[in-house]
Amino acid sequence: MMVKKKFNLIKSINRFILVTAVSIAVTLFLANHVANLLFGKNSLEVYTSLNKKEIHLKNEIKRLQQENARLQKEYFELKNLEPEE
Repeated sequence: MMVKKKFNLIKSINRFILVTAVSIAVTLFLANHVANLLFGKNSLEVYTSLNKKEIHLKNEIKRLQQENARLQKEYFELKNLEPEE
């Protein structure tokens, strides 16, 4: 009976060690994943930076389109002032 209790105790200890090791491995994996999201190539900082750049480029496109329209209007006005041959 004493041997059976020792065997059960060793079995319980081994199970505890296994569960602890698996828990630590999962925790490290998830911590690495979260750290990569926050500080890695796909980080939140990069995402917000790209959003700001997109807004800036869209504004630049609108400005250039307006300038282009103004210059085209000026060009056609000047062209109409030239004598026709």
